[in-house]
Amino acid sequence: MRRKKLFNGACEEKTIRVSLVDTEEKFEDFPKEKLAERAAYFLIDGVPTFAVNSENGRYRLLASAFDFFAVKGAGISEIKAKVYSFTEKDAEIFTILSKAKAPDVPTLEEAYLYDRLCKEFSFKQEDVAALVGKSRPAIANTIRLLSLEPEVIGLIETNKLSAGHARTLVKVPKDKQYAFAMEAIKRDYSVREMERAVKTYLTPPEVLNKERTEAAATKSAELKELVERMRRVFRTKVSLIGNDKKGRIYIDYLSADDLYRMEEYLDIIEKFND
Repeated sequence: MRRKKLFNGACEEKTIRVSLVDTEEKFEDFPKEKLAERAAYFLIDGVPTFAVNSENGRYRLLASAFDFFAVKGAGISEIKAKVYSFTEKDAEIFTILSKAKAPDVPTLEEAYLYDRLCKEFSFKQEDVAALVGKSRPAIANTIRLLSLEPEVIGLIETNKLSAGHARTLVKVPKDKQYAFAMEAIKRDYSVREMERAVKTYLTPPEVLNKERTEAAATKSAELKELVERMRRVFRTKVSLIGNDKKGRIYIDYLSADDLYRMEEYLDIIEKFND
């Protein structure tokens, strides 16, 4: 099924005067040092093309406010622009999508933007995924961060807890989420360790014990198969002392032919590594 057209405005590329462009942001919203660095970059490598919306003889900036103020601060009077004729609604959608696709957008802000598209503009997660170039599960997992307890969200906002760690807490009861988050910070858990801790907490003990028993049996079977493969390859007796974690493997040679055959195998392995 063809997805309905999102933007109805026409687009025209042309050069426009910076003085005719209006923005929601202000120059003071950005660090002066960063703006100066960006301005120097543009003066050397050239100015990008901006997206604007035509409104009553002037233009409204749709995205890249930081870059725009860097250009303006550099004293550049004209810019190349893609000029749209969006409705107010479509202009707002375009701006939200541009912010969400920015490479440096914080994960929580990204989640708010996706959620806004779904709630305010009735987008499906599949639509958002197609527009930003991500999978639907990625969109869903990002939005789920907003369901966490406010204290946990605060940890993400202050960079004390990563979004990857936070995603593992979505299935944890709300009254336990903050405790889990603080424990992860205290113990310096990796995301994988956090996932294991959450799984252990959520899984009934009898199920965990069954899984561990099955995993141990699988490893033992794999180790036995390894010994059998060695017997077939070396064509001699191979014995094992130990378990899946550590031990010794003995390879018997019963004749000079057995020893010569093993030497040939070693030569092949060494040549392959070279």
